[in-house]
Amino acid sequence: MKSKKPFLIVMLVIICIGFFASLSACSKKSTSKETSLEKIKKKGVLTVGLSAATAPYEFHNSDNKIVGADVLLVKKIAKEIGVKYKIEDIDFDGLLPALESKKVDMIVSAMSPTPERKKSADFSKVYYKSTNVFVTRKEDVAKYNNNYKLLNQSTIAVLNSSTQQQVVEKDFSNAHLKLLSKSTDLALAVSNKKADALLVDIPTAALLEKNNKTLANTKVKRSDNTAGAAVAMPKNTSKDLKNAVNTTIAKYKTDYAKWVLQEVKYVKSND
Repeated sequence: MKSKKPFLIVMLVIICIGFFASLSACSKKSTSKETSLEKIKKKGVLTVGLSAATAPYEFHNSDNKIVGADVLLVKKIAKEIGVKYKIEDIDFDGLLPALESKKVDMIVSAMSPTPERKKSADFSKVYYKSTNVFVTRKEDVAKYNNNYKLLNQSTIAVLNSSTQQQVVEKDFSNAHLKLLSKSTDLALAVSNKKADALLVDIPTAALLEKNNKTLANTKVKRSDNTAGAAVAMPKNTSKDLKNAVNTTIAKYKTDYAKWVLQEVKYVKSND
């Protein structure tokens, strides 16, 4: 009669292999379940992408240091998470690819969550949406404040293909549009009486008025159809990181609007 020992030994080996394979699988599964927030805390550094060419949201100051309202928000997010932060200055059109390739943990760069961008990133709640304001020569401010409908008979300078152009075409359809390519050109057009008024967002208006003392805001304001600025995070970011970012936004959303205007004074005149 043959001994059953070889058979039992083979069975024990198979069981042991299966046991250790199961342990290995569980270990891998546990690692893969590490959340987005846990990964950042483990690194101890939050790496944020932005394009430092959009004052007063993010820009280089006179000491060539990257500052701006978005940088202040980054500091608050890092503090909420409990880590240090690092800024990566990237051309705007390279920000989403940097996020997808994991070069950065998130983007804080006045980025609007468009349907196209939502295909490659998750977004936080909106932390800022600026209002557009009509700017004119100081001597004409009262005229438009007393009767904003006069804008419908005026020449209005706007950036070509901008949301402001859409606003004027919709709300002041009889106005003559002067389409230009740079915001500084808008200011010159109004200052030199080649246009009666211009339409830009409030922070841009503050910058233009800082560098051109002949200009001033009117009380005539209009919103556009953009969602506003939000924080972009990698697709399928875990809920804990999104909650941390949104908690920070809820705390500082009102402050952010003040930061935007405060940062104008630090913008170099040639920006």
